[in-house]
Amino acid sequence: MPGDSIDLSSDPNPRPASAPAGSKRRDFLGIQFSCCSIYVRIYKNREGTHYEGNCPKCYRAVRFEIGSGGSDSRFYTAY
Repeated sequence: MPGDSIDLSSDPNPRPASAPAGSKRRDFLGIQFSCCSIYVRIYKNREGTHYEGNCPKCYRAVRFEIGSGGSDSRFYTAY
């Protein structure tokens, strides 16, 4: 029946999805807390000197210092 389907691939200039206005990309580290088998993102502190966060289940704290000669890795496991 006409009008029951739409061809979404016919747009010659599709626009990429963009972040909402005013949003800012935040740097993060991905942490797998082995204590409770939970993955979370932790973010920089206000001073921008460390990444800080906690396990959302048992509240175990982690803190990663930001400095020269650091790692390029973005994902870690906290034991």
